[in-house]
Amino acid sequence: MSAPLPPGTSQAALDAALEAFRAAVGPQWVFTSEADRASYLDPFSIGDPDAHATAAAVAPANTDQLAQVLAAANAHKVPVWPVSMGKNLAYGTAAPALRGTVVLDLKRMNRIVEINEDLGYAVVEPGVSYFDFKAELDRRQSNLWMSGAAHSWGSVMGNALEHGVGYTPYGIHAETICGMEVMLADGTLVRTGFGAIEGSQEWQAFKWPFGPNWDGVFTQSNFAVVTKLGLWLMPQPEGMAGFTISVPAKGDLARLVDTLRPLRLDDTINATYTIANAWRQSTGGAQRSDLWQGEGAIPEEVVTRRLAERGRGWWNVIFNVFDHVPGGIDLRIDKINRHFAAHFPQASIEHTRWVKGEPQQAWMRQDVSLAPFGIVDWRGSPGGHSDFGPVVAAVGSRVTQVYELIERRFLEHGLDPWVGMFGMGGRALIFVADMLYKRDDPEMTAACQRLFRTLCREVSAMGVGLYRSHITFMDDAEAMHTWNAQDGQGALPALNERLKACLDPNNILAPGKQGIGSARA
Repeated sequence: MSAPLPPGTSQAALDAALEAFRAAVGPQWVFTSEADRASYLDPFSIGDPDAHATAAAVAPANTDQLAQVLAAANAHKVPVWPVSMGKNLAYGTAAPALRGTVVLDLKRMNRIVEINEDLGYAVVEPGVSYFDFKAELDRRQSNLWMSGAAHSWGSVMGNALEHGVGYTPYGIHAETICGMEVMLADGTLVRTGFGAIEGSQEWQAFKWPFGPNWDGVFTQSNFAVVTKLGLWLMPQPEGMAGFTISVPAKGDLARLVDTLRPLRLDDTINATYTIANAWRQSTGGAQRSDLWQGEGAIPEEVVTRRLAERGRGWWNVIFNVFDHVPGGIDLRIDKINRHFAAHFPQASIEHTRWVKGEPQQAWMRQDVSLAPFGIVDWRGSPGGHSDFGPVVAAVGSRVTQVYELIERRFLEHGLDPWVGMFGMGGRALIFVADMLYKRDDPEMTAACQRLFRTLCREVSAMGVGLYRSHITFMDDAEAMHTWNAQDGQGALPALNERLKACLDPNNILAPGKQGIGSARA
């Protein structure tokens, strides 16, 4: 299959850019063969993966080579799509939003630049995976813990930049960012925060420098290429407890959310909690065919029966709590038990306890893992998954309203409403409504696309937005931001476009990412 041309680019311009890339990084690090290009396709594509195929890929080893690559991209007006490691599974992995865009693969930039035990931070490059990071912490016998992601194959930096989450008190990974080094489209290298002070020792120590804080601007955006990232790390706690809370009835969701909220707000529950619905909890290691072999979504009565067999309620919550004071974890356990006894006595509560010095256990989620891939073939092989991820205020009635809409639309489209809700901080829940599909079933993948776009329109009408999306839907997610619209474009998307035009006038950096710069197509 012939390589697609980048949007707005001639074959001659692409060929010239590729020659310049080879001169910059070495010919062995410019990938143009069909097999190489196929390796950058989205393995979980929602439809034809060729819709997001790349023309080529280039892999610089350092900032000098990166600057040369960007100079060539600007000279020949060839767009590039930066990826840290290309493992943002369910959201497009390494594939570009706009077909033909050259993948800028940063995995060779893979140094752990610093781990500071005294101040509790690390500085990493894009190609550092969670496997790499955990191995280095273990090698040092560090007192610092990482906050892992759902799977460990991906980039520590990439997960934080894409607003990924973990399961410790440091689990809102974007909040742990402190100081970046970025390269602008013109090759200028910039350090944010106190990194702009020559010889600074405070770059990763304080987030709020003199003037604007740029760190947030370079997350989930295409305004620069992030080359180094500072992240705060948690000191090892004195104790932990892992909770599983099960409530019996489908109608209990609002009460459950309102019961959890004060415990999260006052930091008794000091890490992310996950609420899973009946479909999400029905597996227990079973295959879908063990539960249902009929057409369409698994009926509610089937999953309800399955939950009864497993001794689970309709809603199930899991979370860990942490304490750095000896004996403090027992106070948290006691308060959670007393709070639920007073406000939700029907809930079933189980907990497991760990104290410093004991062997770590799987429920602590401190080891690296690929376990989440076990769900991918739920609808059959070759399987895939993506999700619909609205952010909803942690108010029971509003969460229930959004949940009921999502469940109804999933069932109408013949898809199992495999829904989890992540309690990020005390004030909001991030829904992760997984679309699990068979990749080679065009009717099923088309249903997923219709479902996602229908839900975008409907939750937007409720005043709800998304926290991230698959590359196929970035324009749809961006279009939800309609406040103070002028000429059909909301004020915030318009501001993003103005900043993009200023920092990247040739629109070479990830056109279409988060819907910014999509006009190049």
